Amino acid sequence: MRQSAVSFKTKGTNGDLTLEGVVAQPEGNPGPFPAVAMCHPHPLFGGSMDNNVVLAVTLALTEQGFATLRFNFRGVGNSEGEHTKGEMEGEDVLSALEVLKAWPGVDGNRLGLAGYSFGSSVVLGSAPVHKKVKAMALISPPLRAVESTPLKKGKGPVFIISGDKDKLVQSDGLGPALDGFKNRPECQIVEGADHHWGGYEGQLTPQICRFFAQQLK
Repeated sequence: MRQSAVSFKTKGTNGDLTLEGVVAQPEGNPGPFPAVAMCHPHPLFGGSMDNNVVLAVTLALTEQGFATLRFNFRGVGNSEGEHTKGEMEGEDVLSALEVLKAWPGVDGNRLGLAGYSFGSSVVLGSAPVHKKVKAMALISPPLRAVESTPLKKGKGPVFIISGDKDKLVQSDGLGPALDGFKNRPECQIVEGADHHWGGYEGQLTPQICRFFAQQLK
């Protein structure tokens, strides 16, 4: 696996901001690769691109032949700006996808997007993002974000995975919420997993890899 630190621009309220990220791609293979950008959990609760779920998912995808980009939202780590509770973070996702699409060896027509917790809320709430990718995976998405997303009208494939012990996102309400989607997402509930997925990364990552392999390879 080859990893490259990257910095890129995103739109701020008073001009551009510089964000940090890491691109990973399979070793010894020139591509072209399908590629997935990964959005991290809530920064006010310690979420960053170095979160255990973010690292596990991006590593597993790279081992399965994908290029990946994990990045810090505005105001996190060395990324400039301030946290905006999801109001402007959609711009960060759009910018990250442009970086990934243009990366040497990446097939820009086979882009996917994954989000975990707050990251999944940003993905769900950002309609312009939905048009930029072919498939989306949402890990532990908050129920309110699922219920209110403009993605309900979309046609693209979506995969949702959550734990049955997750008390933060009301996993037991996901089923009824998905009935309102034009193209009902695939949904899996992992027995025993809570919101943090500690010790359950090995049950999470194969499902994410399977979904993106089906949709992007």
